[in-house]
Amino acid sequence: MVSAGGGFKKIILPAVTLAFAMASKYTRQVRTAVLEELHQDYVIGARARGASEKEILWKQVFPNSLLPLITMLGLSLGSLLGGTAVVEVIFGYQGLGNLAVSAILNYDYNLVQGYVLWVALIYMVVNLLVDISYYLVDPRIRAGS
Repeated sequence: MVSAGGGFKKIILPAVTLAFAMASKYTRQVRTAVLEELHQDYVIGARARGASEKEILWKQVFPNSLLPLITMLGLSLGSLLGGTAVVEVIFGYQGLGNLAVSAILNYDYNLVQGYVLWVALIYMVVNLLVDISYYLVDPRIRAGS
């Protein structure tokens, strides 16, 4: 088993393992959201008014393309929580994921149910935070329309 010491060097490979699987989804989603927003009428109007491309991108396109990305981040938490269990087992880290896998292998149903309840609670809190972030990011939601 891996000891608790070792610092940053022992985190790099597991973090890359978890991030690599989701990087393509996020890249594709960001590209699609930004391209959709770049073809909207308000961008054409901003260009006609003489706004710079940097101003259009950061002040208008980016905030409007943020909602689908926030949704995707919240929903991908489930696969990230499941992925950490696999990464903990592969790299030999002691954690809740490794504990859950060993509980499954040992038929410890009470521990498995507790783990599932804990993950479901975390998932619900993250989805609540996603909904709250919608209110903070989107002025249409704040206005109630």
